[in-house]
Amino acid sequence: MMRSSRFFRFLAFFSLIFLLCVSLQNIDAQNVNNQRQLDERLAREFYYKKDYEKARDIFKNLYDKYQQVNYFTQYADCLILMGDYDAAEKAYKSFLKQNPRNWKSHVDLAYVYSQQGDNPKAVKYLNKVVKDVPDTKSAIIEVTNLLRNRNFNDIAIALFERGANNPNVNYKFYLEKAYTYNSMLDFENATDCYLMYLKENPEQYEMVKTRFRVMMMYDLNGNVDDVIRMALLRKTQEDPENEEFSSLLMWYSLQQQDYELALMQLKALDKRGNGDYENDILYIAQIAGDNRQYDIAIEAYDYLLKKSDEGVFYLQATVGLIKTEYRKAVAEGNHDKVFYENLSKKIDEVLVKIGHSTDMLQVIAVQADILAFELGRYDEAKTLINNALEMNLSLKSKAEMKMKLADVYLLTDEVWEATLLYSQVEKSMKNEPIAHDARFKNAQLRYFIGEFEWANTALEILKAATSKLVANDAMTLSLTISDNLEYDTIGLRRLAKADYYIYQRKYDLANQMLDSIVAYNPNEVSLPNVFYRKAKIAINDGDFELADSLYRRVYEGYADSYIADEALIDDALLLENQLNRKEDAMECYSKLFDYYTASVYVAQARKSYRRLRDELK
Repeated sequence: MMRSSRFFRFLAFFSLIFLLCVSLQNIDAQNVNNQRQLDERLAREFYYKKDYEKARDIFKNLYDKYQQVNYFTQYADCLILMGDYDAAEKAYKSFLKQNPRNWKSHVDLAYVYSQQGDNPKAVKYLNKVVKDVPDTKSAIIEVTNLLRNRNFNDIAIALFERGANNPNVNYKFYLEKAYTYNSMLDFENATDCYLMYLKENPEQYEMVKTRFRVMMMYDLNGNVDDVIRMALLRKTQEDPENEEFSSLLMWYSLQQQDYELALMQLKALDKRGNGDYENDILYIAQIAGDNRQYDIAIEAYDYLLKKSDEGVFYLQATVGLIKTEYRKAVAEGNHDKVFYENLSKKIDEVLVKIGHSTDMLQVIAVQADILAFELGRYDEAKTLINNALEMNLSLKSKAEMKMKLADVYLLTDEVWEATLLYSQVEKSMKNEPIAHDARFKNAQLRYFIGEFEWANTALEILKAATSKLVANDAMTLSLTISDNLEYDTIGLRRLAKADYYIYQRKYDLANQMLDSIVAYNPNEVSLPNVFYRKAKIAINDGDFELADSLYRRVYEGYADSYIADEALIDDALLLENQLNRKEDAMECYSKLFDYYTASVYVAQARKSYRRLRDELK
């Protein structure tokens, strides 16, 4: 019993000693680990502070002690960043003897050679190394990423090609090559690779489109646009059944505002797809019309109408076609009565076929404008609008038709009937955009009849209107009134009367009134206003050269005038569309966004400038 007790006490004592030793070992290990972490943190801190010499020494000690690859990598990186290429070369060579498959160190050693000024040696070394890269997708991607990081893009491309041509790899690396070519600014090959990738992976359409968008966004020299355009045209010709290529070309055309090319692609897609693209064609028609490319809009609407008079978009295409034909005629300054009589008859036929319904209100509005402003058939215009007002219209539609009726009343000198309708619209629609239009037209009416204080009070409120165009028109008219009042009230009354005559299409009377200002009230405020209005009258008469010279007198002779930017944009449009002097138009657009940066027309000028620049390449 005694012996047994001694044995257990002895065993307990040695167990205690053993546990104490183990505990001390754990403490030592923990202390070592803590010191290692402290060294790592200190080395990184020196590295981020760019104190590479101190970081180098710590990383070297860590590598010597623990033989971990990441410590060596950071140590060698410090040598490179310090410019100590001889030491770096020696370190890499020593390391690679024991780690021959460490691809990063191979690439970094080649980088050291290039930094030493021996780029052929670097390339030769890498060509030898990459032969040993395993023919697997993962290994090739790993090594090419390393090569790209050190700007050895040509070697990376060669490795991609080797893998793509190896049937065992079974992967073409189109996307990876595209990224590499892109970083090399080789946009032609990058685009081809993206398109080849898309052909194999049609579900990646949106991704490829995004990549093209990014390429175009950062295109400093304007080279990418042409590269993408030519590649897409080539691919759609080579593979006309590939819908992704055709859709991409259509999308690209819209980005470039090349609506003609977009429409061509959509029509081809629509014919193959049994009408699947009619909605897109309608969209092209609308956006082309909004950008004053009326012929393309008309072609798009006409395509839809010729397909069927029972199609889903027949009504919208009918309305769109008539509106666009009218807008084109107005933009071109066309006042040929025969043209408008024919268009009016066409509208009558459409209204008989479809009916005087709320869906046709926009066509009715066009017909009212033609009858009143172009054909002088005022009573017919008023009757047409009043009949429309008898329909079950929405508040907005009723307001629009009342505005149209007020415009006709103003045309026929029924001023108080006009102002009553404008006021009704303003009150009934409150803060809606059309209310701002009504307030502006009412102010303009008061200006026409010489009630300048009333007009200016309304215009002051409109300067803060949500619509930039209404606010800009309000600002221009307000300045016309206030600036001219400072010089000569009689001259302002003559200018207002001339503006009213222009509104009523009484151009001879307007010109006489403007001539009287030049004779009796000439000053630096009145004269640019006179020249600007005479330019508008010249366009109506079809004398585009005279209009151009008059616009120039405004923005060259009175560059500080508040209508100089308007004269510039109007002259640019005249030069582009009527005189076909596109380079001169570009000069006007450029002058506008260079010198009139606060102008409401800057965005339009930039877009038009880029479009013309691309057309003239």
